[in-house]
Amino acid sequence: MRMPSVWTGLLLSALSLPATAAGAPPADMLADAIIVTAARLPQPADQVGSSISLVTRGEIIDRQATTVGDILRELPGIAVARSGPVGAQTQVRMRGAEANQVLVLIDGVAANDLAGADEFAFEHMNTFDIERIEVVRGPQSALWGSDALAGVINIVTRQPATGLHTEAFLEGGSFGTTNGGAWVGGRTGRGHASASASRFDTGGTNAARSGTENDGYDNSMVSLTAGFEATPALALDASYRHTSAGKDYDGESIFTGLPADDANGDGRVDVFHSDVRQDYLRVGASWDPLDGRWTHQLRYGLTDTSTRTRTEDLYSPGIIDHTRQAGHKTGLYYQTSILTRTDAHGNPADVLTLAVDHQREAFRQHGRVTSYDFDSDGIPDLVFDPNQDPSMNRTGYVAEYLARIGPHFTATASARHDRYSAFENADTWRGTVSWRPAGGPVRAHASLGTGVKTPTFTERFGYYPAQFVGNPALRPEQSTGWDAGIERRFADGQVVADLTYFHADLEHEIDGTYCCTHGLYTAVNRPEDSRRRGVEFSASARASDTWTLNAAYTYTDAREPAPGGSRRHELRRPWHTAALNLDGKWWSGRLGLNAGIAYTGRRLDNYYDASFTPVRVSLASYTLVTLAAHYDITRTLSLYGRVENALDESYEDVYGFNTPGMAGYVGLRLGMGR
Repeated sequence: MRMPSVWTGLLLSALSLPATAAGAPPADMLADAIIVTAARLPQPADQVGSSISLVTRGEIIDRQATTVGDILRELPGIAVARSGPVGAQTQVRMRGAEANQVLVLIDGVAANDLAGADEFAFEHMNTFDIERIEVVRGPQSALWGSDALAGVINIVTRQPATGLHTEAFLEGGSFGTTNGGAWVGGRTGRGHASASASRFDTGGTNAARSGTENDGYDNSMVSLTAGFEATPALALDASYRHTSAGKDYDGESIFTGLPADDANGDGRVDVFHSDVRQDYLRVGASWDPLDGRWTHQLRYGLTDTSTRTRTEDLYSPGIIDHTRQAGHKTGLYYQTSILTRTDAHGNPADVLTLAVDHQREAFRQHGRVTSYDFDSDGIPDLVFDPNQDPSMNRTGYVAEYLARIGPHFTATASARHDRYSAFENADTWRGTVSWRPAGGPVRAHASLGTGVKTPTFTERFGYYPAQFVGNPALRPEQSTGWDAGIERRFADGQVVADLTYFHADLEHEIDGTYCCTHGLYTAVNRPEDSRRRGVEFSASARASDTWTLNAAYTYTDAREPAPGGSRRHELRRPWHTAALNLDGKWWSGRLGLNAGIAYTGRRLDNYYDASFTPVRVSLASYTLVTLAAHYDITRTLSLYGRVENALDESYEDVYGFNTPGMAGYVGLRLGMGR
């Protein structure tokens, strides 16, 4: 567990800040925040037993992050891997877990992409209309079901304040990039509504190590929200979000297995392109007939996604291969909470929450080959059919008890029973504690629970000619995990540091590179457990009225079974990640500077050679530096700019996929208000 010396020094410097922070305003703003994801009811962050992180809209603006993945890279317990330039697949792994073992919510709607191996497509999620991002680490299946095996990321979009507000931005810069958007929202009387739209377009950079063909990307987003208080006890709300994106990418060479402009070696640039569509809908109602003593929530959610892929001239001129994968998830959710006890001051002390939810998931994989005047949908080969249309139902029953024992001790206990149409029923549970002895500067927090992840439709039914065939007999993955940490305040709360140890055992881990079935790779459940453990550190400090510092470090030891009974480190899980963010403001916030440093340590990866045999390689560590500044010309108009990858680091998150070098952007923001 050895850290690079430069990061050791930086983190030690962060810990030494209490000696220099006297007289500064408090840094522990998280203690006053309300977290809506760590339990079935919102909780003050200071009473949450799980390990959490919170990113506010102000921090997103200060750092000028354009995608959610850019923000998550600076948080503890998270590793981000992007397969090439902007718009390429971006995987987020939490505590060494796989990318599809993290549940992503957008305003409470489960947004994991059934058409993308149950992973959330972070590359398409911009930050323009995001109010906050909550991260809850550790198994959360007892609360939120499958996909929450390793944790939950909840993305909360903006809600309008009283009155009418309009905001807009426009920026441009390197690689022929333009990015702009507008938001309008208002609240009056008993109703509120908002709408936003944005457009991102870039010529991109070349993902392949050779050649000169750049991989472009475009992203268009629109969103609508509305709410109405029908009576003092009844509130209605609705939200809709649509994203459409198109991206070019390089296919894998049939000779080297690596990305190449000329994948088949015929001397021509091959054109690979994907069109992605995402639709998220939420309609809900909240009823509070007894002034908080007995509440009800009813919600309908829809996630509908599709990915169309076209590859031209891959095998010979005139042949175009089309594939389409689509996922459709609908859910109906009901929750009721009963206040069972109040404290001596009449505040809520113990709350029992009961919930039931029903989801239906459907997946469609469609293949087509067109050649001149020949057109046939879904030509199967001699054994397998590329066209699949499976579906699955799940009904979950949840109970959670939240107890506040005195003003400084909070405990939760949760249990869930899931009934699946395609698998055996599953039971999960979870418990947390948060204790601040005598209200002092030290807070202990811990959580223990189980998680479950059902196999993806791709793992069960997917088919890629000459490469992969699904396995319908797969079992769900199951995990038992715990963490324990100490949070310490220094200098009257101006500096807050947290150190947490985590451990998880994963049963029935799915290996998608098992060979062979009819000469193809398939997915199987591993007979031995996988183990993930590590240490997370975070610190925040107000060094003065001007400067704010945030630091994070994670050590991750994620091991999977290996041939011969041994264990080996899992792919794309860096042993070490670290981040520092320094933000300064002057002239009542009119001038701001921000510097972000994100370190990703050495990790392992696979690539497939010409015979589709996986070869394990080591990826070098790298450090990304982002510099950002803004100046408020007036109260409503701001000029800003940033430099990404300021050290012009050459690095690969995924073996063989190049990433962009140094880039600069300049923009104007209207009506943002600070």
